[in-house]
Amino acid sequence: MSFIFTIITSIKSFISSTEEGYSERSDNFIEKAPGYVTSGILPQETTEALIAELQKVEEARKQKNAAIKKAHDLRKEFVDGKNGSDKVLREYKKAIDMNPNVTIEVKRELGLVDEKKTEESNNKHPDLKVKLVAGTPRITYTKSPMHGIKLYSKTNDGEYNFETSVNLSHFDDTRSKLNPKETEVREYYAYYLYNGVKVGKKSNIARVVLEPIE
Repeated sequence: MSFIFTIITSIKSFISSTEEGYSERSDNFIEKAPGYVTSGILPQETTEALIAELQKVEEARKQKNAAIKKAHDLRKEFVDGKNGSDKVLREYKKAIDMNPNVTIEVKRELGLVDEKKTEESNNKHPDLKVKLVAGTPRITYTKSPMHGIKLYSKTNDGEYNFETSVNLSHFDDTRSKLNPKETEVREYYAYYLYNGVKVGKKSNIARVVLEPIE
């Protein structure tokens, strides 16, 4: 069998596709181009117009990044403030719940009444996700408003012969591999549990590959 040796040539644009690269090349041009204008190598009018354009873009980049940082800082301030006020609000509600003068109607008008939500479980199913955490499969799902899941698993092409009830919003599958030196595939599905009873529909199948241990 013979192979044909081919040289593949590609062209990388002088205009950088990344923000950092674009900024670095702009700064380089802005710094060095005026010297070539002074020496008569580059045209003055168009070079100065380009420099002004690049400076405008760079200023917009800096303002954009400053706005992102400010938004991040403001969000953190909001979250921290909300967490603090939530605590104060809960303590306030406890106090007025003990006050017989504050009727349920008053509390409802002020938005201080927990709402009771009723849902049908028939069409609900867990959305399983699995990833390796320190080499161990971790299965996660949205628990609320259910009480947990009944989880089933099979290894490779075997049967679903493993089952367990999960009360947390995640489950770490710490079972040992059948053969540490071979690749192992584990698949999982589940049903929701409510008051200890399976409800709703079967989940999606989540799959993870465990690589051989050398």
